[in-house]
Amino acid sequence: MKQPLLFLIFSLLSWSSLAQQRTVHGKVTAEADGTTQPGVNVVVKGTPRGTVTDTDGQYRIEASPDDVLVFSFIGMLPQEITVGTRDVIDIQLKSDVTELSEVVVIGYGTEQKVLMTEAVGVVKSDAIKDLPVPTVDGILQGQTTGVQVSQNSGTPGGAMSVRVRGNTSISGTGQPLYVIDGIPMTTGDFGMIGYEGQGINSLSDINPNDIESVTVLKDAAAAAVYGARASNGIVLITTKRGKTGNSVVNFNMYRGVQQVWNTLDMLNAEQWRDYRKDLTGVELPDNGVDVDWQKEIFRTAPISNYELSTVGGNDRTKFFLSGNYFDQDGILIGTSFQRANARVNIDHKVNDRLNVGTSIGLTYSKTNRVEGDASLHGPLPNGISTPAVISVYNPDGTYNQSGPYSNAVSIANEATNENFTYRTLGNIFADYRIIDGLTLTSKWGADFYNLREHAFEFNTVQGQKYNGLGFETYTNVLNLVGNNSIRYEKKFGKHDIDATVGMSFEKREERFSYMRGQDYADENLQYINSAATKVDVTAGARDHGLLSYFGRFNYNFEEKYLVSLSGRIDGSTNFGPDNQYGFFPAASAAWRVSQEGFFRDNIKVVSELKLRASYGLLGNEDIRAFSYQATYGTSSYRSQPAIFPNQIPNPDLKWETTAQLDLGLDAGFFEDQLTLSFDYYDKQTTDLLLDRPLPGSSGFTTMYQNVGELENKGIEISLGYNAQFGDLRWNSRLNLSGNRNKVTRLYENQPLDAGRGNNRIMVGQPVGVFYDLKSLGVDPSTGDIVFADTNFDGEITTDDRTVVGNPNPQFIGGFTNNLNYKGFDFSLFLQWSYGNDVFNGSRLYLESLQGGDNQTTAVVRRWRQVGDITDVPRATSDPVAAASNKRESSRFIEDGSYLRVKNVTLGYTLQQRFSSKIMLSSVRVYASVQNLFTFTNYSGLDPEVNYSGNDVTVVGTDFFTFPQARAITLGINLKF
Repeated sequence: MKQPLLFLIFSLLSWSSLAQQRTVHGKVTAEADGTTQPGVNVVVKGTPRGTVTDTDGQYRIEASPDDVLVFSFIGMLPQEITVGTRDVIDIQLKSDVTELSEVVVIGYGTEQKVLMTEAVGVVKSDAIKDLPVPTVDGILQGQTTGVQVSQNSGTPGGAMSVRVRGNTSISGTGQPLYVIDGIPMTTGDFGMIGYEGQGINSLSDINPNDIESVTVLKDAAAAAVYGARASNGIVLITTKRGKTGNSVVNFNMYRGVQQVWNTLDMLNAEQWRDYRKDLTGVELPDNGVDVDWQKEIFRTAPISNYELSTVGGNDRTKFFLSGNYFDQDGILIGTSFQRANARVNIDHKVNDRLNVGTSIGLTYSKTNRVEGDASLHGPLPNGISTPAVISVYNPDGTYNQSGPYSNAVSIANEATNENFTYRTLGNIFADYRIIDGLTLTSKWGADFYNLREHAFEFNTVQGQKYNGLGFETYTNVLNLVGNNSIRYEKKFGKHDIDATVGMSFEKREERFSYMRGQDYADENLQYINSAATKVDVTAGARDHGLLSYFGRFNYNFEEKYLVSLSGRIDGSTNFGPDNQYGFFPAASAAWRVSQEGFFRDNIKVVSELKLRASYGLLGNEDIRAFSYQATYGTSSYRSQPAIFPNQIPNPDLKWETTAQLDLGLDAGFFEDQLTLSFDYYDKQTTDLLLDRPLPGSSGFTTMYQNVGELENKGIEISLGYNAQFGDLRWNSRLNLSGNRNKVTRLYENQPLDAGRGNNRIMVGQPVGVFYDLKSLGVDPSTGDIVFADTNFDGEITTDDRTVVGNPNPQFIGGFTNNLNYKGFDFSLFLQWSYGNDVFNGSRLYLESLQGGDNQTTAVVRRWRQVGDITDVPRATSDPVAAASNKRESSRFIEDGSYLRVKNVTLGYTLQQRFSSKIMLSSVRVYASVQNLFTFTNYSGLDPEVNYSGNDVTVVGTDFFTFPQARAITLGINLKF
């Protein structure tokens, strides 16, 4: 009786278990881009039951509520899901690609990072997806070692300064070469109406959300394949492309507000009257006006971004389509930036041998700027300098123009300063596999950049001065590029070779025109044809050509011993026939010590250890057009057309050449959970192109020659950490860079002054050091500034100037933390600069203690009587003493170091079972704050400034420079 009973109980239990089993189905996609994942293994844990996903990422499997499904796929992190009561379980798998094993885009190809012998920095799209940064150069800031990115001003869409491993030129821009999808971009500021540091940034035409990755080629071995333009570094931009699988539609948007994060402490009306009484001895009556002019010129400004994209394809055709609209008002009234982008990337497999494709980007943008920085007609300098006792408006509502300055609000509201950009950037390409391992690639591209500037003033003080003042400029730049290369890849047992040879050519045409008119009949007639007087009409053209031959050879033995050779021959129309071609070779080698048996078997904690070294030559052809030729200017003489020589020819001009040595180490610990990269570099630049002084009797003051040398030495350290603790994933990255720049030779060692006169180029010092009088403080007995008599001649003259500061930072860096817990994600990004000085030129006026300018509250502690101990001199109407106290000196040099909480983002991704109910594969909402806090001792509006834009010799100067904004945004990411 016992055996039948046991059999009955077992049968009932088995029947109950089988009765609970049911068909569970769903779809598996990749978290990174939402594409479906065929071939994923789906197994009931602890059993042999399993299946794989089909070509659409779909699966079906029998399972009971207590069963655990295990999803696994090569290159993805496995996931375990308890079935429960669900019949539909959709899964998103996360990438399991470690930093060292990722594939990196390099010049004319790709390479696995672990097998690289060169020094590169990589920024992936995940690192920048939530940043409200409209420009490509902006997303590089603090993200990789050796790259210093400085935002010259807070102008929406404005230019930035980018330096890769320091300055390697003095006369050039110092900007790296940007290459997008294999085609060199037209970059720089082509504006013809001067706005100092608020230059037009042609890189702002690229939508950062279209970018898949950015690779910075830093050492000679990585950059030599770009030869003549590589000494300033190379930035390779790769846009997103289609992927095999079901089409995925992405809609991303964010909206937010921006505010000024810092304002100056200025004198209020009562304090200003007290100051004026001290200055003039006359007590001014209280007129009942107390205006905070900074509140009048700064505003809370909206920012928004809308993006729609789709990605997909099959085995033959893959596509990526996107559209974007970005709209940003500046925190300074009168400024804004709007951009509309469209992109089409298509890849098509014609047959087993031939692949073709295209990348096309279209952009329209509009920027509204205001005069600023060095201009005394800008809203910012006028607003800050206007005393609080002057009202903005008259009683009848018109602008009050009775003050000593132009009304800042009227300038911003009444002056028109618009520029419009129309850009087409595209390429077509074909890859043909001749035989196995041998591929021919041909790529042709064009970058057509069209800029129109329109400026007009009528009701402002300046407009009334000229009875209406108008400007109109047009700039057209067409850059045609052709690249043809052959790549051979072959593995022979333990030997692996990869060789590329090719040629390229570029033809660039620039056409520009400039018109200025005045005397207009009406404010609504803004164009030049309505001007009664055409003051200036000019036009010109510049053409440039580059013909190049390049090659690279990579060899590795057992993925243990790695060697790379590369070189490029460039011929440029910028140089005369005798020096038209230059050769730029490089070599690098690496030893993966961790692959050695003695190391691998005995040191388990180190999963990767690679030592590498490289050396090579890089060039710079970033010089003034027609520099080697005799050029002539045109004018009139006695009402007759005239022509005159304005440049001495120099057929011996040649490339600036940088020889660079790099020693590096890459290491991974605990299965690459912890990674370390270290680099030391030494860059020696020779044949610097400079204006050599000439005696005036020659009829010329300078001659362009190769007469200088400089060096850059530095270290770079990068630490990465990736860990998972249950449902918590933690990713962290720290990068730190230090560069030391020094001029080692000039023409007869004669120093060169730059900019306002306080930046100097001199042997033995970094480029652009501050060279001024040294202030010893305020004399307690007189209240006047005492200056150091450095030549001991008993007088204070310009001969007593000395080095009083260095605008180049000692260290720069960034620190990123990313945390993911279930559906929540959090990121924190810190960015800093340490050891750089800033010349606060605004204080020349705002702490002048003379005239009618408003002053900062620092003057409250000014010297008033004998014996006062202070750092602020007296207020005096004595013109000699006042002028002396205001002299440019170390008094206005400040520590510009800062630590900035650059971005904080908190997001939440809706669980799959909820998003699927509303027909979406993924829903993520997030909040982000840009420039949350800035910790600095600098007294100005923003320590990250440069009023002179991309001038490499005039750096670290603040002269009423537009500060950056703090932006608070809310966003949503939807995947269909």
